[in-house]
Amino acid sequence: MTHRKPYLPLVFWAKTQLASALLFTTLPIFPAEITIESKIPLGLAYDGQVLWIADAETRRLSGYDVSQKKELAPRTLNYDLRDLAYWAPYLVTVAANFVYVINPINGDLVDRIPLKGINDPVAIATDLHQAYIYNRADKKIHRVHLVDRMQFGAFQPEIAADIRSMTFYKGALWAIAKDGRAYKLSPTDGAQQSFVPLPEGCYGISFVDGELYVARPGQIRPVDFIEAESYVAAARRSFIINAEITLRFPWSEEERLREPRMLLRYSLLPVNPHQRVAALSSEPTIRFFRAEDGSHQAEAVLENKNNEKQRTHRLQFKATLFNLTHIFNPQTMKQYFRNPELPENVRVYLDPLRLGPAEKEKVENFRKEWLRKNEGKHPIFVIAALKSDTSFNDTLRCAALRSLGVPCRSMLYFDLSSRKTELLLQVYLQPAGWVSITTKYDPARPREFPLDNYQLALFSPDDIAVSPKPKAPLDERTALLEWRNIKSSAE
Repeated sequence: MTHRKPYLPLVFWAKTQLASALLFTTLPIFPAEITIESKIPLGLAYDGQVLWIADAETRRLSGYDVSQKKELAPRTLNYDLRDLAYWAPYLVTVAANFVYVINPINGDLVDRIPLKGINDPVAIATDLHQAYIYNRADKKIHRVHLVDRMQFGAFQPEIAADIRSMTFYKGALWAIAKDGRAYKLSPTDGAQQSFVPLPEGCYGISFVDGELYVARPGQIRPVDFIEAESYVAAARRSFIINAEITLRFPWSEEERLREPRMLLRYSLLPVNPHQRVAALSSEPTIRFFRAEDGSHQAEAVLENKNNEKQRTHRLQFKATLFNLTHIFNPQTMKQYFRNPELPENVRVYLDPLRLGPAEKEKVENFRKEWLRKNEGKHPIFVIAALKSDTSFNDTLRCAALRSLGVPCRSMLYFDLSSRKTELLLQVYLQPAGWVSITTKYDPARPREFPLDNYQLALFSPDDIAVSPKPKAPLDERTALLEWRNIKSSAE
């Protein structure tokens, strides 16, 4: 891995802004939720006008007319219902070694399509001609041509938990698993492309005019999310934040007498797909301006002979946070190698860190060994290896990543639930941009980088610029800017 040339960094920013605008302006065609009688709504299928619901406990098939916004009279069937899919003009469900074809108008069983070796099917999705059937016995998705009644292969989906329900939408399979996520899967090999966190206890899944809907006991509800090249964001929360920041000036009395002007430049509250910040105000007033990367930047200036040691400001702002997971699927990973250029303002995070001789040797040994065995691999695998190695702390991990050409910096987060701050690492990975390595990151799932909607990014100590540089080393950069008395209230 090598240093890379700068490029225009506004492309990703424009995409995220567009995605954000779409999220806030998209209106569901249903109410916030629809009340249903079903306690175990395993199946959900949309035929272009009616959203059909299958209850596994009562064998009831019911419907909701989207255009008329009214419920249809339910029908109790004399055969089992599991998942549900639409195969024009019929509905289909699964039973041991069979696909049942149902007339949705009267609930009659139109046909039974035989299956071989699929003795515990629990989920079904259809495209124009074929069905995708999840068999709980072998944990594989089987492909069945419904017209020719032929089975032609199966694949293992890239999901650890069992699947409850599936649907096919825009060339991809979407599957609800028992771990509480809706996974987007490749219909050819089951590779995970992305996922959406869901409310508790979801069963059926379907798309209605581009909107994702899930069935839970007693209700059907929409799930808002944004899907981009490398992330899925959902379940937003908004807070009003009050806090204090204290700036500490590092210059000695001698430097203050000699220098005509001293400057401390800092960035706060980055704006990105995970985090939106609005209405930032300060008392006494600080003049903030928005940088290219969306962060709020400001300066503190001291004139010659100024003896001021520190300065405190009270801040207030609104923060909207999203459950966001950056996902590096195969297409996104290829994108990294197709766009080798780095923005100019990111290159600084490739500079070597100040380490002692033993630490330098440890980082250098890791760098050489990694390149010997893994040169050319995507950086997510370097991150997973470093995170798994407990002999590395975050400082050494940052140094090792930089030595391999991966920009890395620290970011201070505040958890609005536990009310604690934590210094985490961020890496710059195209096409995603800055990606955080939180405590939820699992090295066994190296392609996923999760953030929840209680994690508020405050500032990066590595972004603080001091001019002129003081003689005393700035080993503890967090001491230059301290967040205190953070209070939040949900909006």
